[in-house]
Parts: sequence; structure tokens; C-alpha cells
Amino acid sequence: MGSSKSGSTPQAPDPAYVSGQQTQSNVNTAVANSYLNRVNQYGPQGSKTYTQGGTQNVGGVDVPLWNEHTQLSPEQQKIYDSQTQLTQGTSDLANQYVGRIGDATSQPFNYEGLPGAPQYNEQYRQQQLQAIEARNAPAMQRDQEALNQRLANQGIGLGSEAWRSAQDDYGRSVNDFRLGADVQAGNAAAQQYGLEANTRDRAIQERTNLRTQPINEVAALLGTGNGVTNPQFSAVPQVQVAPTDVSGNYWNQYQGQIAQQQAGMQQGAAGMGGLFGLAGALGGGYLRGGGKMPWDT
Repeated sequence: MGSSKSGSTPQAPDPAYVSGQQTQSNVNTAVANSYLNRVNQYGPQGSKTYTQGGTQNVGGVDVPLWNEHTQLSPEQQKIYDSQTQLTQGTSDLANQYVGRIGDATSQPFNYEGLPGAPQYNEQYRQQQLQAIEARNAPAMQRDQEALNQRLANQGIGLGSEAWRSAQDDYGRSVNDFRLGADVQAGNAAAQQYGLEANTRDRAIQERTNLRTQPINEVAALLGTGNGVTNPQFSAVPQVQVAPTDVSGNYWNQYQGQIAQQQAGMQQGAAGMGGLFGLAGALGGGYLRGGGKMPWDT
């Protein structure tokens, strides 16, 4: 921006020019920041370094393009090479096993040939109840005969109150036995149901394993290896250069020129006012002196 002539109004900054200068300054600041923050790092597991791979023009400035390089230590490089070979080998082997997966899952899953779904078997419960009662029938018969003989030996007559009381007690014990036998038969039926259910579940699981085993083998092969330890580095402190306020500087210069012009105009106005005052004083003296100036004496 050129200087203005004395007394003329300063020329305002060109916004397009100021904006361009500000952009160029910002780009230069960004370039400086990129250089400051590209810190090469070295550690026991390897290194991370930066090199410039060219430039790109941004706002009239050639901005550097950076390449980041990670270099493993010799020990980590050996692990990486070995791990890569292992991964490749297991991947090739897994690809060979993919055909097994196709064979195992070529048909929809079905339950043909498996034990049927179990159902509670009431007939089996009745069989167990009858078997329990049959095993205990001789003992119960002997108990009844022994009770009758004991009552007769005691002289308790058939049909008497004491006889009926003794027979009632025996009848209740027989009823309790039958209730217990019914519960025992129900438990046996429930156990039979559980055995049949377990047998069916094992058969389903075995058939499922035949389908999923090839998948699990391939998944295990693909998941082989723990990988390589990447070099670990501490965070680089970021250095930031503040951008220059170019546009602000232009406008501050312009405002200073305006203020300087206004001060000059005010000073000139004050001088003219003094001259006019002096002329007025002289004119008044001339009139009061009868047409003579004060120094005409």
C-alpha cells in the first residue's frame, strides 16, 4: 500500500490484497509448524522418522509433503517375518479346509435318525407302581395275618371296638405305603424322561459338532499368532507458531494515517483561526485610530 499525498485522504487497504497476504502468512506459519513437529524418534523396538517427499503449492507457497517411516528393530523384524510366514501358512491351510465346511453344511440340519423327543410315560409309571406293590405284597399279607393272630391271642373278638381300631391303624399304614409307592413310581418315570432327553441332546450335539468342527478348525487357524509389537514412542510436544496478524497490521497502519491526517487538519484550522483573529484586531485598531494603524505615530 503506497503513501498518500500530504493533505489527501489515505487510501484504504485493498481487502483482496490484505486477504492474500494474510493467507500467505498463515501458510508460512503452518509450514514452520510442520517442520517443528516432525521429530524423529528412536527406541529399543525400532524408529519412526520423517522425510520430505515433495511439495505442493498452496496460496503461492510450496508446502512440504512429509513421509513417515517406521523401522522395526532387528529382533522385531525377525518376529514380523516369522509371524508373516506363519500367518501365510495357516491361511493357506485354512483355505484348504474351506471345502470341508462346504461338505459339512451342504445339507440343512435335520433330526433324522436321532432319538425322538422324550415324553412323560404314564404307562411306565404304572408299571413301576405295580412292581413296587407286587414286591411288597407278601410282606403286607404276612403283616395282616400276624395282626389277626395277635388280636385273637389277646381275646379281642372279631368286629369289636378294639379289633376295628387295630385294623384301622393297619389300614392307614398300608395307605401310607401306597402313597409312597406312587411317589417312588413317579420319580422313576421322571428319571426315565431325563435319561431319554439327555440321550437325544447328546445325539443332537454330536451331529452339530460334525457341522461346526470344520468351521472351528478354520477359525483357529486364521486366529493363530499374537502379532508383532509395534514400536512405542512418547508423544512429541507440539510446537505451535502463532500466525502473524497481517490484516490487522494493515488496518492499524491505515487508522494511524487517518488519525495523523485529522490531527494535521485540526492544527491547520487552529492556525487559520489565529490569523483571522489578528486581522480583526488590526482592523479594529485602524478604525479607532482615525484611519491610522497603531504604528503610524
